[in-house]
Amino acid sequence: MEEMKRMVDNYEVVQAISIGKVEVLLGIDETNAERPYMVCTCTRNNSLGVEQYYAIAAGADYLEAVHDFVSRVQWELEDLKEERASVKVPLSPLTQAQCQPNREDMRIDNQVVVIRPERLRPEYRTAVNQLVLALSGFGTSAYSRGRAVYVINLYTGEEARWNRDDFMGLIKPEHMPAWAQEKLEQHQAVSQQKPKRRDEAR
Repeated sequence: MEEMKRMVDNYEVVQAISIGKVEVLLGIDETNAERPYMVCTCTRNNSLGVEQYYAIAAGADYLEAVHDFVSRVQWELEDLKEERASVKVPLSPLTQAQCQPNREDMRIDNQVVVIRPERLRPEYRTAVNQLVLALSGFGTSAYSRGRAVYVINLYTGEEARWNRDDFMGLIKPEHMPAWAQEKLEQHQAVSQQKPKRRDEAR
């Protein structure tokens, strides 16, 4: 069975590098006599995971396109280096031994869970990206057929959606980093101060 070509408009993607939160693409359209080469940046930063393209540049010179492609990758790399340098806590990834098993009969809402390293891009396989607080979603319930779990990253405060099987388990109390415990307490304090909705107050 012929593999389906990846296309951006009429351009076939011939090179793609995922780095950081984006993917840099180089495409070719052999039928376009004026601008056969295209470079763009792709993200999936939306709830549906749909690809979105921006900073699209098309031209007639292949070497210029490759230079643009490499420059964008280099820029993202430098941005990642700066981001990592700003983190002042240990980055070592968490392992299965530091987790309580994520059993099917457990509720995991309001629990600190650990994302499996292999579910993260290599550059994000660090404790600050693994430790999240499970907030809601069908996947937080015991024996649920639903998989979705909505979480907040303890270090960055960013919200995201994962599936229950993306977690290794719950962080063992003795392996909870001090920074994570502090962030958890801050989040809980803010949550308690928020006024309850009318339907929650009943």
